[in-house]
Amino acid sequence: MPGPQQFCALGVGMKIVLIDSNRERATELGLALLDLPTIGMLDVERAYYMLPPPGLDAVFMTLPAAERWRPDFKSRKAQVLTTSRDDQENGFPPFVVTGVNLTAEDPKDPVSQARIVLEAALDEVTDYNNRNDGRIASLGFWVTTFTRDGVTTSQLSELLHEILSCATPSGEPA
Repeated sequence: MPGPQQFCALGVGMKIVLIDSNRERATELGLALLDLPTIGMLDVERAYYMLPPPGLDAVFMTLPAAERWRPDFKSRKAQVLTTSRDDQENGFPPFVVTGVNLTAEDPKDPVSQARIVLEAALDEVTDYNNRNDGRIASLGFWVTTFTRDGVTTSQLSELLHEILSCATPSGEPA
Protein backbone atom coordinates (compact mmCIF):
# COMPACT_ATOMS: atom_id res chain seq x y z
CA MET A 1 0.00 0.00 0.00
CA PRO A 2 1.53 3.34 -1.00
CA GLY A 3 2.15 6.20 1.38
CA PRO A 4 0.47 9.58 1.02
CA GLN A 5 3.44 11.12 -0.81
CA GLN A 6 2.85 8.84 -3.80
CA PHE A 7 -0.28 10.79 -4.68
CA CYS A 8 1.57 14.03 -5.50
CA ALA A 9 0.97 13.37 -9.19
CA LEU A 10 -2.75 13.59 -8.53
CA GLY A 11 -2.40 17.38 -8.63
CA VAL A 12 -1.54 17.27 -12.32
CA GLY A 13 -4.46 16.20 -14.46
CA MET A 14 -6.78 14.42 -12.01
CA LYS A 15 -9.49 15.75 -9.77
CA ILE A 16 -11.29 14.09 -6.87
CA VAL A 17 -14.94 15.12 -6.77
CA LEU A 18 -16.75 14.70 -3.45
CA ILE A 19 -20.49 14.32 -4.07
CA ASP A 20 -23.01 15.13 -1.37
CA SER A 21 -26.70 15.94 -1.04
CA ASN A 22 -26.29 17.34 2.48
CA ARG A 23 -25.65 21.01 1.69
CA GLU A 24 -24.47 21.94 5.17
CA ARG A 25 -21.94 19.11 5.22
CA ALA A 26 -20.86 19.82 1.62
CA THR A 27 -20.28 23.48 2.45
CA GLU A 28 -18.32 22.63 5.59
CA LEU A 29 -16.20 20.08 3.76
CA GLY A 30 -15.67 22.36 0.76
CA LEU A 31 -14.40 25.16 2.98
CA ALA A 32 -12.08 22.79 4.84
CA LEU A 33 -10.61 21.56 1.54
CA LEU A 34 -10.20 24.89 -0.28
CA ASP A 35 -6.41 24.59 -0.08
CA LEU A 36 -6.40 21.28 -1.98
CA PRO A 37 -6.71 22.11 -5.70
CA THR A 38 -7.16 18.44 -6.57
CA ILE A 39 -10.50 18.25 -4.75
CA GLY A 40 -13.83 19.68 -5.81
CA MET A 41 -17.27 19.48 -4.22
CA LEU A 42 -20.45 18.65 -6.08
CA ASP A 43 -23.71 19.43 -4.35
CA VAL A 44 -26.56 17.27 -5.66
CA GLU A 45 -30.27 17.53 -4.93
CA ARG A 46 -30.61 13.86 -3.98
CA ALA A 47 -28.08 11.11 -3.41
CA TYR A 48 -28.79 8.30 -5.85
CA TYR A 49 -25.83 6.03 -5.31
CA MET A 50 -26.57 4.01 -8.45
CA LEU A 51 -27.03 7.13 -10.56
CA PRO A 52 -23.93 9.32 -10.23
CA PRO A 53 -23.99 12.90 -11.46
CA PRO A 54 -22.91 13.50 -15.07
CA GLY A 55 -19.44 14.66 -16.07
CA LEU A 56 -17.28 12.21 -14.12
CA ASP A 57 -14.78 9.86 -15.73
CA ALA A 58 -15.13 7.39 -12.85
CA VAL A 59 -17.13 6.92 -9.68
CA PHE A 60 -16.09 4.99 -6.59
CA MET A 61 -18.46 2.21 -5.56
CA THR A 62 -18.32 -0.25 -2.69
CA LEU A 63 -17.76 -3.86 -3.72
CA PRO A 64 -21.41 -4.88 -3.21
CA ALA A 65 -22.58 -1.93 -5.34
CA ALA A 66 -20.03 -2.80 -8.05
CA GLU A 67 -21.00 -6.47 -8.33
CA ARG A 68 -22.74 -6.01 -11.68
CA TRP A 69 -19.31 -5.26 -13.22
CA ARG A 70 -17.87 -8.49 -11.76
CA PRO A 71 -15.02 -7.24 -9.59
CA ASP A 72 -12.42 -9.56 -8.10
CA PHE A 73 -12.76 -9.50 -4.34
CA LYS A 74 -9.15 -8.77 -3.52
CA SER A 75 -7.94 -7.72 -0.08
CA ARG A 76 -6.87 -4.08 0.05
CA LYS A 77 -6.91 -3.81 -3.76
CA ALA A 78 -9.29 -1.52 -5.63
CA GLN A 79 -10.03 -2.07 -9.31
CA VAL A 80 -10.90 0.09 -12.29
CA LEU A 81 -13.74 -1.53 -14.21
CA THR A 82 -15.17 -0.37 -17.53
CA THR A 83 -18.90 0.27 -17.71
CA SER A 84 -20.93 -0.80 -20.72
CA ARG A 85 -22.40 1.48 -23.37
CA ASP A 86 -25.84 0.77 -21.85
CA ASP A 87 -24.54 1.79 -18.40
CA GLN A 88 -23.17 5.01 -19.86
CA GLU A 89 -26.41 5.76 -21.71
CA ASN A 90 -28.17 5.35 -18.35
CA GLY A 91 -25.93 7.86 -16.59
CA PHE A 92 -22.86 5.98 -15.45
CA PRO A 93 -19.38 7.29 -16.19
CA PRO A 94 -17.05 5.18 -18.35
CA PHE A 95 -15.36 3.65 -15.27
CA VAL A 96 -16.21 2.37 -11.82
CA VAL A 97 -13.51 2.19 -9.15
CA THR A 98 -14.27 -0.52 -6.63
CA GLY A 99 -13.93 -0.62 -2.92
CA VAL A 100 -11.73 -3.19 -1.22
CA ASN A 101 -12.03 -6.19 1.04
CA LEU A 102 -10.48 -5.45 4.38
CA THR A 103 -8.51 -8.18 6.12
CA ALA A 104 -9.03 -9.48 9.65
CA GLU A 105 -5.78 -7.75 10.60
CA ASP A 106 -6.89 -4.33 9.33
CA PRO A 107 -7.81 -1.65 11.88
CA LYS A 108 -11.46 -1.63 12.88
CA ASP A 109 -11.91 2.11 13.36
CA PRO A 110 -13.73 3.96 10.54
CA VAL A 111 -11.00 6.56 9.90
CA SER A 112 -8.28 3.93 9.39
CA GLN A 113 -10.60 1.94 7.14
CA ALA A 114 -11.44 5.07 5.14
CA ARG A 115 -7.70 5.68 4.68
CA ILE A 116 -7.22 2.14 3.34
CA VAL A 117 -10.13 2.55 0.92
CA LEU A 118 -9.08 6.01 -0.30
CA GLU A 119 -5.43 5.07 -0.76
CA ALA A 120 -6.32 1.82 -2.56
CA ALA A 121 -8.69 3.65 -4.93
CA LEU A 122 -6.22 6.46 -5.66
CA ASP A 123 -3.37 4.00 -6.11
CA GLU A 124 -5.37 1.95 -8.60
CA VAL A 125 -6.51 4.99 -10.60
CA THR A 126 -2.94 6.32 -10.67
CA ASP A 127 -1.66 2.94 -11.90
CA TYR A 128 -4.49 2.73 -14.44
CA ASN A 129 -3.72 6.21 -15.77
CA ASN A 130 0.00 5.41 -16.00
CA ARG A 131 -0.84 2.36 -18.11
CA ASN A 132 -3.51 4.12 -20.21
CA ASP A 133 -2.40 7.69 -20.90
CA GLY A 134 -4.41 9.32 -18.10
CA ARG A 135 -7.91 8.37 -19.18
CA ILE A 136 -9.44 9.06 -15.73
CA ALA A 137 -9.29 12.78 -15.07
CA SER A 138 -12.08 12.94 -12.47
CA LEU A 139 -13.01 10.42 -9.78
CA GLY A 140 -16.18 10.90 -7.79
CA PHE A 141 -16.72 9.72 -4.21
CA TRP A 142 -20.07 9.92 -2.44
CA VAL A 143 -19.34 11.55 0.92
CA THR A 144 -21.86 9.20 2.54
CA THR A 145 -19.56 6.28 1.67
CA PHE A 146 -17.43 7.51 4.57
CA THR A 147 -19.84 9.35 6.87
CA ARG A 148 -22.32 6.48 7.17
CA ASP A 149 -19.53 4.42 8.76
CA GLY A 150 -18.85 7.10 11.37
CA VAL A 151 -16.20 9.31 9.76
CA THR A 152 -16.94 12.94 10.58
CA THR A 153 -16.55 15.80 8.14
CA SER A 154 -13.49 17.08 9.99
CA GLN A 155 -11.93 13.60 10.03
CA LEU A 156 -12.53 13.18 6.30
CA SER A 157 -11.01 16.60 5.63
CA GLU A 158 -7.97 15.81 7.77
CA LEU A 159 -7.55 12.43 6.10
CA LEU A 160 -7.68 13.94 2.60
CA HIS A 161 -5.16 16.59 3.65
CA GLU A 162 -2.80 13.87 4.91
CA ILE A 163 -3.13 11.83 1.73
CA LEU A 164 -2.89 14.75 -0.71
CA SER A 165 -0.81 17.29 1.21
CA CYS A 166 2.08 17.20 -1.24
CA ALA A 167 0.15 19.08 -3.96
CA THR A 168 0.74 22.83 -4.07
CA PRO A 169 -1.97 25.39 -4.93
CA SER A 170 -0.79 25.42 -8.55
CA GLY A 171 -1.34 21.67 -8.75
CA GLU A 172 2.36 20.99 -9.21
CA PRO A 173 4.11 18.54 -6.87
CA ALA A 174 5.85 20.18 -3.92
